[in-house]
This record gives sequence, structure tokens and C-alpha cells, in this order.
Amino acid sequence: MKKGSRNINKNFVRKAEEFYQKHLKDKLEKEHFGEIIAIEPISGEYFFGDKDIDAALKAREKYPERLVYIKKIGHKAVHFVGCNIK
Repeated sequence: MKKGSRNINKNFVRKAEEFYQKHLKDKLEKEHFGEIIAIEPISGEYFFGDKDIDAALKAREKYPERLVYIKKIGHKAVHFVGCNIK
């Protein structure tokens, strides 16, 4: 990882989540709860996919040089990693 890239990524995620909360949340959570989207926050466009990679590839096709923010609509995270050991 390049020096300083962690801060760039944190800023990108923060700005993208703010964009989602301000412009997309109310609209998308009513009709698309639980679906996966890739948000390109500069343009404001978003792309649906059955999986995160599907949504990301649709966004990359249109914006090959930009970062996209992947979100599961109405959830804090796209994936859950963990286990319960008994």
C-alpha cells in the first residue's frame, strides 16, 4: 500500500457514505432493500448487481479510472466475516 493511500481510502469511503445518506438512502431503501450497488460518487451514478463484483464491473465499464463504493442497501456492510466457536 502506498504511503498516504489509507487516508485517501478513508476519505473516499466517508464521502461516498455521506453521498449515499444524503442523496440515495431514502429512495433506494424503499424499493431495493438488501440489493447490492456500486456508487460512483463524483457522477452520482449507481449500478446494481447480483453480487458486489457484478455491480463493480458495471461501474468500471463506464468509469474505468474511478473508485466505486460498494454497498448492500439498508445494511452497514456488504459482507460479514466471523464465526461463533462453541
